[in-house]
Amino acid sequence: MGAWGLHSFDNDTAQDFLAELADMEQPVDRAEHVIEALTAPFRFTVEDIDADAAMEAVAGAEIVAAALDHPRKGEAADTFELKASFKFYADAVGRALAVLERIRHEDCELAELWADTEEAEDWHACITELQDRLRSAAADHDLDPEFTPPDPDESPEKEVRDAAAVVYQEMMQAIEQVAESGAGDPQVEMLRHFARKLHLVHMDIGNMRYDIVDSLERLADRVERLEKGSS
Repeated sequence: MGAWGLHSFDNDTAQDFLAELADMEQPVDRAEHVIEALTAPFRFTVEDIDADAAMEAVAGAEIVAAALDHPRKGEAADTFELKASFKFYADAVGRALAVLERIRHEDCELAELWADTEEAEDWHACITELQDRLRSAAADHDLDPEFTPPDPDESPEKEVRDAAAVVYQEMMQAIEQVAESGAGDPQVEMLRHFARKLHLVHMDIGNMRYDIVDSLERLADRVERLEKGSS
């Protein structure tokens, strides 16, 4: 790793994240990118959260705080013109607070990396200070700071996907066993290759389906909030 510092943007991953936002023309695209960074760590158990994903999430939380008029001292507020977006995403602050709590857990890779340094307490203090600013932002803008994150170990969709993966694994093993009896036969090898490709296509379609459903659910929630706000 190149840059490595205490604060939210003091690392290469966060700087790359900021550069990606700067390249986006529309605030809505930037907001979606930040929300995705805050969402990604919830798809894994704490032990499986990648350090880069954690650093992006911390950067995303910092952007939420800054956009809602509570930047870190000496930094600009609302650099990416996202205040309206994070009021629209009513759970942005709560999501940021929850993801920070998850990232600072002792079993998270990023927290483990900091635990091996002499600045571990200072890093935790920076995370606490960011959480305090997020809570202040929530109070100032009348946003709910509470957020109940999904548990990747208890997700019904994860159970279905895991069960499907087991079935396909068993199916592929059976196909391989049958194919071994005719190994070398061009037609058998072609069928084996086709079965493997079919399995990969099925998994890709399944992943797309869950991504689409998640996007539609988020859109429906936002429309409902807009309707309530206009009534």
